[in-house]
Formats: sequence, structure tokens, C-alpha cells
Amino acid sequence: MSKGIYQLGGIALHSAPVVGESVFLWGGGRPDLPLVHDSPQKRKLLSTIDRLEFRTGHWSSHVTRGTSPPLGAIGYFCTTRNNDIFFFGGYCGLDICYYNDVNSFNSLTYEWSNIIPTSDAVMKRSGGGMVSMGTEYLFMIGGVGSTPTTYQSQCQYIQLGNGRIRTNEQNLLNLST
Repeated sequence: MSKGIYQLGGIALHSAPVVGESVFLWGGGRPDLPLVHDSPQKRKLLSTIDRLEFRTGHWSSHVTRGTSPPLGAIGYFCTTRNNDIFFFGGYCGLDICYYNDVNSFNSLTYEWSNIIPTSDAVMKRSGGGMVSMGTEYLFMIGGVGSTPTTYQSQCQYIQLGNGRIRTNEQNLLNLST
């Protein structure tokens, strides 16, 4: 944590999940985020999370632990369940590089876990929505990303001029399996 009063820097294309009486900010488009697929500097930056405590109005920055944080830090999908924050997909900032893995962050232990690794069954994308359904399911819908490996017949995939695909793809993930 910084000495003195911590000041949150500029951030865009992020989510602001609330757990208890705190809001957490991770990733997003930041001026110091390297626009590369992966690097030690990027991993170091993504291994911190910012927290605003509503009672005090103070921001703090915390180092995380556990598995490596997701690299799809821009435009990820996000939702909460109890003390866990779930992250899906995201854009890495380089070319047409998107993710479709599911990671959880425990807001009490500050620990990352990779819940569902990348697979070809779900389109790699960012900029969509996600909700927690009860204790066992996550539902994701929409977004923009790279050309999918597997197409769902009931969904739309619209080619954009920049090589990306806009979709209304919907995925229901069972966390208990």
C-alpha cells in the first residue's frame, strides 16, 4: 500500500463489484497497463486490487495471491456471490486477443483461483454481462471477441469491420461440476 493517502488512478473498461461494504476495482484500461499479451510488468500490475471501504471513504491497494490473475484485464465480465468475485473473459489489449476462462477472487483472503480454464466450447470475448444464479451457476451473455471455434445455432455472430465478432452468445456455467 502507498504511503499517505492512496489515490486511485485513471481507469476505464472495468467493473466495480460490491462485496459487503466495499467496492473492488481490478484491471481495466489503465495508463500503466502494458498492451502486451503477457509480461512480468503486466502480471505485477494485475496482481493488485483496489478497494474502497464505504464506511471510511478510503481507497487502498492490495497485493493478491493464489493462481496468477487473469490476463484478460480489459472489459471482463464480473459478478459476485457471497465473498467471491467471479471474472470471465476479457481483452488483453493486444491485437484480437480475448479470453474465456473463469476466475474467482476471494475478497477476504485476496486469493485468485482459476475455476474454469480456457476451452473451445465458449466464445472468447469481452464487454458482455454476467450474473450469479443461486450458489451453483454463472450466466454470461453477449460481448465482442475473436472468431469462435464453436458456434451455437440459436445465437448470432456478427462480423465487425475490425476483425472482431459481436455476439449474443449465452452460457450457463455450473460451478459445482
